[in-house]
Amino acid sequence: MNRKIFQYSYSLKKEKQKHFFLILLNVAVCIAAVCLILKFLVFPVRHNSSAMLPDFEPQSLIMVTPLSKTPQRGDVVLVRQKSDEELPFFKSLARKICIFFTAQQIDFNKKSYYPGTNEHLRRVLALPGDTIYMKDYVLYVKPEGQTHFLTEFEICEKKYNVLFYIPPSEWETSLGVQGSFSQITLKENEYFVLGDNRKSCEDSRLWGPVMQDEISAKAMVCYFPFNRIKLY
Repeated sequence: MNRKIFQYSYSLKKEKQKHFFLILLNVAVCIAAVCLILKFLVFPVRHNSSAMLPDFEPQSLIMVTPLSKTPQRGDVVLVRQKSDEELPFFKSLARKICIFFTAQQIDFNKKSYYPGTNEHLRRVLALPGDTIYMKDYVLYVKPEGQTHFLTEFEICEKKYNVLFYIPPSEWETSLGVQGSFSQITLKENEYFVLGDNRKSCEDSRLWGPVMQDEISAKAMVCYFPFNRIKLY
């Protein structure tokens, strides 16, 4: 009798061990799949500022993809600050998993008191080789090989809205967040990015053009708030 109980207990123990191993294996596969997706396909971003009003509200959640390495005119992209440190591979994965499973509430690489650690969503409006200038917060663009300038709204196929104001006639628009600047020509791999909220935004007017390798991802869809869901 005791021998039968022993054999039964041993079989039950082995069965439990097998079941536990399968659970661990499934969890490991799921984590690996999430890691690969967040590293190479898509990952969520919380947009906290008013820089992209009116299309992107503060606290919006946007799904972005790192697959698109060559931004097009009108694309909304994620720009790394020049002072950002490059995280090691596994630390970067851990950060993205933490962001994903905490719904953007925890990001151990961001420090709210140091803006240089934060990434920014901005709109690409000028490409390498373009000659540009700004007047009254509107960008004018002459693509390489063309002879005439067009406004950003005429040259960009993607529709978007901007916030800006017409300052008093005596106001110097080159001061503060610039509303006007003289012609510049973008060099190879340089992109000019702007926030849609032109009156209160850090963008290429302050940073200068951004390099292609400083653009880490492209916006795909805004999925929160739910009444503002939109594909990009």
